[in-house]
Amino acid sequence: MKNNVYFAIDYYDRQVIQRIIDKYGMEPTDAVRKFLTAKTLEMLEDESYGLLSFPDRSVFDMWEAEQITGDPRDSVYVRGE
Repeated sequence: MKNNVYFAIDYYDRQVIQRIIDKYGMEPTDAVRKFLTAKTLEMLEDESYGLLSFPDRSVFDMWEAEQITGDPRDSVYVRGE
């Protein structure tokens, strides 16, 4: 596994975590914990998935899909619908 560059990941972390806070009204520390322990972030960090070409709203959708179904690949952005 080759990792993506840290500053790109930092951008996504901040954007997705803010979306979690805004939509779900979570405390920032809870939102950070939820995202940092998600499979979605693991996929984002792995260059082979190519997620840096996705907008942050897509990564957020992947995180939401993971929370609902347990698999971030259930996102409409990954399935291509």
